[in-house]
Amino acid sequence: MLLVISLPLRPLDHFMPSELTQDQLDKLIALMSFGGSASNNELRQRYRFALTGVKRTSLVNAGLISSDRASSRDPFQHELTDEGRELCREALEAGPAAGAGLGHRIHQGMLERLVQLLEAHGIDVFDSVAAEPEVATRESLSAAYFELTPSAGEWVSLTELRSKLQDVERASLDRLIHDLHVGGDVALIPEENRRSITPDDRAAAIRIGDEDRHLISIGRPL
Repeated sequence: MLLVISLPLRPLDHFMPSELTQDQLDKLIALMSFGGSASNNELRQRYRFALTGVKRTSLVNAGLISSDRASSRDPFQHELTDEGRELCREALEAGPAAGAGLGHRIHQGMLERLVQLLEAHGIDVFDSVAAEPEVATRESLSAAYFELTPSAGEWVSLTELRSKLQDVERASLDRLIHDLHVGGDVALIPEENRRSITPDDRAAAIRIGDEDRHLISIGRPL
């Protein structure tokens, strides 16, 4: 039997944090920690979860987040709505749910304290902050690869792979892929059809010796 969890569709000014499950609040607070907007790739890299299925649509239908993606192959990008942001603020003021564990209470207490410190200095928790480039990791590389192909060992263009890792520092990603290639964990080959190579493909290539490699294959999750 499929259990569907949803929020009632009604005016959002009537929603209170206590009317949401702790899991739903956690997902909203997770977006709050990114300044209000994050992709599933970013959520996976930082918190090891993605906002998908009923958990995503229930928050969308309730008007607490907007969620969209450029194509069926791209990750969802989620953003808290004004109502969702206000509910996050109320959740921090109200404190954790009565049944929350000690660890959750401590973490939410620390977050509430940080928000208070920011506000004391005239900084809103949702203010935009220039993000530092992320350092490439085996996990983020593997996650991006398997979003592009469900099968291990398939050849994927580095152009497409880089599009999934736009927030990762280029030099860090190149170094990781090069080292994994040398270690035999991934394979890199040039595109045989030279006429099909685009300027973007050339820019995305990794040079091994005296040859540009345009395609990558990962035999198993890293």
